[in-house]
Amino acid sequence: MNLIYDISVLGAGHYNNRARTGIFRVVENLAYGLIKYNELNVSFSVISNQLEECYGYLQSNSILGKVPLTYNPKYISLFRTITNLQSTVCKDRYLNRSITKLRLLLTKKYLRYLKRYTNLTNGLTGISEADIFHSPFLPLPKAITNNRKPKRFITIYDLIPLLHPHYFEFKEDHLIRNVVESIDKDTWVISISESTKNDLCAYTQKVDPDKVIVTPLAASELFYHCNDTVEITRVKDKYTIPDQPYILSCCTLEPRKNIDHAIRCFVTLIRQEHIEDLCLVLVGSKGWDYGRIFDAMDKSDKLRDRIIITGYVADEDLAALYSGALAFIYPSFYEGFGLPPLEAMKCGIPVITSNTSSLPEVVGDAGIMVDPTDADALCQSMLDLYTKPSLRLELSEKVKKRANLFSWERCVNQTIDAYKRSLA
Repeated sequence: MNLIYDISVLGAGHYNNRARTGIFRVVENLAYGLIKYNELNVSFSVISNQLEECYGYLQSNSILGKVPLTYNPKYISLFRTITNLQSTVCKDRYLNRSITKLRLLLTKKYLRYLKRYTNLTNGLTGISEADIFHSPFLPLPKAITNNRKPKRFITIYDLIPLLHPHYFEFKEDHLIRNVVESIDKDTWVISISESTKNDLCAYTQKVDPDKVIVTPLAASELFYHCNDTVEITRVKDKYTIPDQPYILSCCTLEPRKNIDHAIRCFVTLIRQEHIEDLCLVLVGSKGWDYGRIFDAMDKSDKLRDRIIITGYVADEDLAALYSGALAFIYPSFYEGFGLPPLEAMKCGIPVITSNTSSLPEVVGDAGIMVDPTDADALCQSMLDLYTKPSLRLELSEKVKKRANLFSWERCVNQTIDAYKRSLA
């Protein structure tokens, strides 16, 4: 099978580590798996304006860098020339000072126009020879939908901006809406959970349920049970985490993740039970409306120092940070899959999460699931894990076994099976 696999997301994450989110890890791990399959002849495409960034990524990756890009070399040269010219006009501080603001503005607009209409998909080659075209994030381009030869695949992670727009500050549904609109009756869909598949089939009648294939994700190899106490201490010191037991949560700080609720429950637990040595550690970058999280912290008064926000945590520190935790909490309102709980499970940490959307598919009976609005249930669950070492040990064994059910090898095999099914 000849496969064209789009890697636009990898370019975005190459120069910005903070863009290496769950979707970045999915696209990258799937790419690693696909190129190992002997029956697949893989090439990469870039259907966003991230060609230069993707080049940088591939040059830095000794494995994926060997995979060819499906572009006419002359087109690539033209695009890079335009990109460099645009960069010079916009950034070169030594431009002739006699250039007026109007002339500079017109030059920028011209270059943007040129770059926009020199669309990357115009330079795609090998489409007619491809059996499969798979976009793991972006809408399918017309160069693909207008070509009858390759079977078209697109990955859907969630429909949250469409189904629950109140979780977003701006109209952030444009990308997922465009993704859904690019699907027709001939499109095959890779869904990361049964929950997401059900959402998609209920939302649009254009999709054939038989062509929506569920391929559950897996945790990255970055996550493992770390027994090195020296390493755990180093990481705790690095992120100014006290030498005390701590409950961990990892997510973008935004309303959908329900972190302000977790903070209030933590403070209630500490006050009611007079706990002196427990901390709450929040890992993640600030998202939309994060102010409510800090409002909840401010209301904790003297307990403010017991709540630590680390911000971004380097990849190499994650396993030790997870493994050093007493428990992991993830009271999110809605998830397309829920990688953070699975990452915690792979590290052998007891998990408390919500009983909504896709999260039960991930955690199963290995963790503690609560209604994301039930404060009493969350407080009691945290208290149980704090006071009962035997429960922590029991759940630790359960989550490790449950995490072993999810692997990238399995995800890749299910994806390839879907490719074969489309060609049968």
